[in-house]
Amino acid sequence: MQKMLNKLASFVIALTMVLGVIAPSVSRAADEATQTDTVTLHKILMSKDALKKHDVNKEYDGKQIQNIQDFFDATAKEIPNVYFAVKNADGTKYVKEDGTETDNIDEALGGLTVEGKGLVLNTSKLKGTYQIVEVREKTTYKGDDQELLAGQKAVPINITLPLVNNNGIVKDAHVYPKNTQEKPRIDKNFATDAGLVEAEGFDPADAGAGVNVGANYDNYQKKKATAKAEIGKDVKYEVKTEIPELARYKSLVWNDAMTDGLTYNKDLVITGAGLTADDYEVFADDRGFEVKLKETGLNKVEEAAKTGVVELTLKYSAKVNSNSVVDMPEKNDISLEYSNKEKPKPEPKEGTPVDKKIEVKKTWGADGHNKVTEEDKDAVVVYTLQKKNGENWENVESVTKKYDAKNPDNSYNHTFENLEEKGIYRVVERVSGYKKENTTFENGVTTYKNEKDNDNPKPLNPTEPAVVNGGRKFVKTNNEEKDSNKLERLTGATFYIKNGDQYLIASKKDEAAVKTAKKELDDAVAAYNNLKAEQQEGEEGTKAKELINAKQEAYNKAFIKNATGYTWGAKDDANVVLVTSDAEGRFEISGLAYGKYELEEKDAPNGYAPLNGPVEFTVSKGSYVSTDAELQYNKANADKGYGLQIKNKKVSIPQTGGIGSIIFVVAGLMIMGLAAYKMKANKEQA
Repeated sequence: MQKMLNKLASFVIALTMVLGVIAPSVSRAADEATQTDTVTLHKILMSKDALKKHDVNKEYDGKQIQNIQDFFDATAKEIPNVYFAVKNADGTKYVKEDGTETDNIDEALGGLTVEGKGLVLNTSKLKGTYQIVEVREKTTYKGDDQELLAGQKAVPINITLPLVNNNGIVKDAHVYPKNTQEKPRIDKNFATDAGLVEAEGFDPADAGAGVNVGANYDNYQKKKATAKAEIGKDVKYEVKTEIPELARYKSLVWNDAMTDGLTYNKDLVITGAGLTADDYEVFADDRGFEVKLKETGLNKVEEAAKTGVVELTLKYSAKVNSNSVVDMPEKNDISLEYSNKEKPKPEPKEGTPVDKKIEVKKTWGADGHNKVTEEDKDAVVVYTLQKKNGENWENVESVTKKYDAKNPDNSYNHTFENLEEKGIYRVVERVSGYKKENTTFENGVTTYKNEKDNDNPKPLNPTEPAVVNGGRKFVKTNNEEKDSNKLERLTGATFYIKNGDQYLIASKKDEAAVKTAKKELDDAVAAYNNLKAEQQEGEEGTKAKELINAKQEAYNKAFIKNATGYTWGAKDDANVVLVTSDAEGRFEISGLAYGKYELEEKDAPNGYAPLNGPVEFTVSKGSYVSTDAELQYNKANADKGYGLQIKNKKVSIPQTGGIGSIIFVVAGLMIMGLAAYKMKANKEQA
């Protein structure tokens, strides 16, 4: 019995020893994974240099890295809001969580990375080889300085599931795709061959950013020059844009908005990356353009960026027009919108005018309020009115709107007038940095809603150069000082404007309209001059002067509306400019480049001797309004500033016009004849 117990005890001990050896192996077998349940993506951002130096073959077992700075680089950090999706092995289809395939990215296994957690994908039902791709158009990440993701390594991720390392299948795998972040660079300035001269009286350009230097990225936020340019001057511009190495964009859009004193010449050319005119589409109006790279253009830029940075150059010009305001710099603002998403383009609504007018109203924000907020004050908006012609739309008029502190909530509203009552119109809006929607067009009012586009980087907006012109006012008087009680303002004097030995010529859109207005002014002046002296002093003279003022104003408006440019030529040119003094002796010239000029009198006022020679004058900043050292422009008030006094001496025989002058001359001749007769008689008596 004892023997039996001893044998049993020995067996139990032996069994215990065997189980002690077998149990850990059984436990390990039970813990050993048979599939990869999850794959967590951690998006790593690194500096450009660190990414270039990083060894993609560095040993890594597929498990979570505890310290990414130690493993990658001191600059490395994990970032959120980068979108990834799973595709099949050849990248032709997206893959759902259950392993089936789809063409719809929204059904695919994927999503955005989360701050500090990455993106956890449930891969328990996936077996085989897959790609995990970064989806730029669904990525919402932006750097602190509006950078987008650029250079990359380990993207797309090619992964075979289950994932196996030297120790077997990895149950919860971690992968670390890496990127740099960069943004384009841009600058704008006058072209190197613009041939401009900086205007005096304005803040000078910063060093290296003056006239005729071209675009330079170092000048992005530098003060640019204000150059002098007369009406009709063609001003050449250059814009350079640098696309980062390895950048891939879904949208590149340049938006150029000119103030109303500039007219875009519709001559844009883009060079770089092998682009041709077929690679971009341009919407052009009188106030500038919106140019967008087509898919072919984006592909060319992306391909070129694989080997280094890409430079794109935009060249175009604008003409200074008669809407330019004296001493007010005319600017040309450009911005670059860059994005990983295709930006939707709303279709403008169409409608008809009411009372020959179409009003454009602006609302802001998602709720469509009409208050201009602080963040909206920098918006530059261009409205282009288009009229339907068959199946096409033709531009009618364009206007640039900016924030107006004097009328803030009406800053971006506008009314187009004098339209065809039955015409079909629409308004196209151009603005950078906003989501835009043409919400309504009813009863002659169309409304645009702008909401700040926070899904994409803030547009890049370099400082811009400007051009300016000036003017001078004059007052024609008798030969008295400005404070004299005997001072008289003289009507009907006409002058040429001279520059050296050449005369100012104005080309016109509607020459007939200007000639008609000038003839009506000349007729009004002639009618006044033909009045007798006592008539000129009475009610008839007052009415004649009022008519002269009205015709002078009408002529000025016709001239400004139709003048397309100034040139210099011969006195006998059909379009030579003549300025005429009105009933208060006033006349003026505007739209000239700053500099020295001369007045040459063509016709003196009736009853006054012509000037002995030309009168020199200077156009400069402030010369148009001038100071009280000169004669007040309006007789009654100083609302229109002051003008250079041009004096004429009265002739010895009054020339007040009409029959009175003839009688005076005849009477004078009779007196002289009588005196001669008396002298002869006296001699005979002697």
